[in-house]
Amino acid sequence: MENPFAFSHYVTGEGFCNRKKEVARMIDYIDSSQNVLLYSHRRQGKSSLIQQVFSILDKKKSGVGKMHIDLYGTVSEQDFIKKVFKGLSQVESNINKLFKSISSAVKTLRFTLAVDPVTNQPSISPTFEAIKEEALLEEVMTLLDRYSQKKKLVIAFDEFQEVATYTEEGFAKRLRSYIQGHTKICYIFAGSQQHLLTGMFNTSDQAFYKLADSFPLGTIDKSAYVSWIQKLVSKKKVRLSKSIVNNIVTRLENHPMYIQNFMFHLWNLLPDQKITVETVDEIEASILDRKHLEYASMWEGLTINQKKTLKLVLINDGHQLFNADALKSVGLKTGSLVTKALNALVKKEIIVKNGRYCIQDILLKKWLIKTLEL
Repeated sequence: MENPFAFSHYVTGEGFCNRKKEVARMIDYIDSSQNVLLYSHRRQGKSSLIQQVFSILDKKKSGVGKMHIDLYGTVSEQDFIKKVFKGLSQVESNINKLFKSISSAVKTLRFTLAVDPVTNQPSISPTFEAIKEEALLEEVMTLLDRYSQKKKLVIAFDEFQEVATYTEEGFAKRLRSYIQGHTKICYIFAGSQQHLLTGMFNTSDQAFYKLADSFPLGTIDKSAYVSWIQKLVSKKKVRLSKSIVNNIVTRLENHPMYIQNFMFHLWNLLPDQKITVETVDEIEASILDRKHLEYASMWEGLTINQKKTLKLVLINDGHQLFNADALKSVGLKTGSLVTKALNALVKKEIIVKNGRYCIQDILLKKWLIKTLEL
């Protein structure tokens, strides 16, 4: 029987836990062609939520065209345009129609059309030979608007905070000018760097100010996890006790990806082994052992003050980090050293600030507590 728990790719269908309210709200945005800013910490299930919504739209035969564009790693306007071109095959799978549509709409660009050997879908690769990106961005965004006149579109830009790093002058303002004129497209701006995203959309002097409705993705309720896990495990004719499931969800702080990962390994023990708290401890220890080299490398790459500050965050659970006694406990002399180290750790995405500073990788937190003997 195939393992229903997945942690290294998008999760939909029965492997997707709950989020019923979030799915319904997202579909409302799409039906009304309203833009939404979807954000949370890393690996909380933003992309899976988008894919789950897309899957439901397909089952409902809604007729809405769907594009999911991952902007992670893009560094320029050219990269953005390439990603959008590649995503066009998601709304037009017929290679001849796609070629014809682009040829008639895009006049300033040469491009090659091929079939992706992995997905077997048509793929377009533009070439930028002495072409101004300003003109090309206008043409590709106009093309999206044309498609939306035939049927509504929903376009999800994943890791949208990458746009903030582009250096092309006026890109954000130009992109906004096109998006706000698209009345039959729901744009989903998704990302994990909350401070960057909220700054982009909630600061009055920024190009994307108030362009989308904020949608912070919270944690999934523990009771939903319990019933979901017990239901999937029952497929192996096994009953996993509520107390064991509660233990797993609690120790992983309701985090979707880590729970999926943990349950993936637990599933492989069923039905041969009775699952006890000791079994849960052993699985956790095994996962941390596999993470050791990764986390040790990260730790060794930190400066001494960053290490001390990370230890400070752990000891004080992210609170009162500038207290004199707290600083003394880890050998830091001034609050300015802590501020500098905290900024560096946030930039490295090791810690996040959400009311307090915390380590966003739960397994890293456990590894540090064990390794530093805290």
